[in-house]
Amino acid sequence: MSPDANIAAIFDMDHTLLSDSSAKAFFRYLQRTGQLAHYLRRRDLVAMLAGSLLYRFGLLDVSWLLRHAGRAGAGHDVEKLWTISRQWFDRDVIPLITVPARARLLWHQSQGHIPIICSGSSQFAVGLVAEHLGIEEWIATEWLVKDGRITGELRHPLTYGAGKVHWVEAWAEKRNVDLRASYFYTDHISDRPLLERVAHPVAVNPDRRLARIAIQNRWEILYWS
Repeated sequence: MSPDANIAAIFDMDHTLLSDSSAKAFFRYLQRTGQLAHYLRRRDLVAMLAGSLLYRFGLLDVSWLLRHAGRAGAGHDVEKLWTISRQWFDRDVIPLITVPARARLLWHQSQGHIPIICSGSSQFAVGLVAEHLGIEEWIATEWLVKDGRITGELRHPLTYGAGKVHWVEAWAEKRNVDLRASYFYTDHISDRPLLERVAHPVAVNPDRRLARIAIQNRWEILYWS
């Protein structure tokens, strides 16, 4: 590591900084406020619920869910989405940010490390969590916009698996960050490529497969709730 290189503290979001999935929290919010049918057709909702269940059991790649969610949002006004996302965030997401996550973030900031969120969730969730926590840098699955409306397409590569490595490496090069000296916190086995890229991989609330690999590799394991 060169003397002027920076160290990053990279955080996944769902089930890591948050105690739950932001997508599930958003569905619950839309249902509670009577807006679910406006933003999701029934067939999209059924498909995504089924996909979430298959993903939970390791039978589906989450990239399918990300693409399907993007297509489901096609045509919606982006400013209205930001407005409803802020309303949802203030009520439902802030309570999901765990106390241990906040404490670890403060520790990294006290050490002069650069915090960044890298998550497969959309900019409507990741951007708001970052803003609330005072994190200036974030990488999300970007829903593309044209003429003020969601196109249904996503930026590629998706922020998932090896795609996270792609975007983090591009960011690290611009910010003069040494990933070989940096930290990454995540809950899911799909993030193994990025965990293996940093000096300090940390499994937070790990799924069964990640917990097994973390034990084998003597990675730190934390439980934030």
